[in-house]
Amino acid sequence: MSHKPFATAAALAAILILAAACGNGEEPSPEGGDTTVAAEQGAGQAEATPQPAETGAEFSPDTLAAREAAAALAASIEVATDDLVSAIEPDDFVAEVRAALAHAGTREDPIPITTDFLGGWQFDETRDDPFPPHVKAIDGKYVIVKGFMLPDVDFEGITKFHLVRSLWGCCFGAPPRVNELIRIHTPGGEGLRYTYNTLEIVGKIEVKFELLDGLIEDLYRLQAESIVEGDFDDPLAPEGATAADLGDFLPEMEF
Repeated sequence: MSHKPFATAAALAAILILAAACGNGEEPSPEGGDTTVAAEQGAGQAEATPQPAETGAEFSPDTLAAREAAAALAASIEVATDDLVSAIEPDDFVAEVRAALAHAGTREDPIPITTDFLGGWQFDETRDDPFPPHVKAIDGKYVIVKGFMLPDVDFEGITKFHLVRSLWGCCFGAPPRVNELIRIHTPGGEGLRYTYNTLEIVGKIEVKFELLDGLIEDLYRLQAESIVEGDFDDPLAPEGATAADLGDFLPEMEF
């Protein structure tokens, strides 16, 4: 029987820290009036799909060959929609998956993935093979993904963290499902300072199911080769909200 699985202890601790810190459980409102926040992950504004190289870009012969193979895979792969748990429409989900898998999965042409791609479906840890075909297809390939940093404990010198769809959702909505979390390792083990802002990350992803002391280890592990910080663009935040509206999360944070 399928049920909602638990994440690793590190992920659970990070989510609890974030939830407790954001406005002490009270939902802040941006200037200009009252706001409402959806309680379910996947609601709110549409999640922006990261954009890899343009279709007409000049690729190496290896990448061009990989794109041809990827296009054939994208057209033929089975994309099930009967176990969707995200708010995305089934037809949109299928279109997103096929469009993403048409990319080569190389450094030149990474596969653009979203939280819906990775976790819009019901994860059942009782299955021998819990991953759908489209997720297994990205194992060992380069991907590009956008999200927000969820550190385990430290807020400086961060060398690994979880990437989540939304900080606002973690604070004031439902916590992310285990298949919505990506464990990020920074390039070369470089220590980063915590940021509220949107991150765009490129690197190789590993897809793996393991249990440790009864808890599910991170299903997705990404060795980042580049991390680019953008503006605060949280898909679940109310219109007009800024990073400062998340509350007194960190001491001496500057916005």
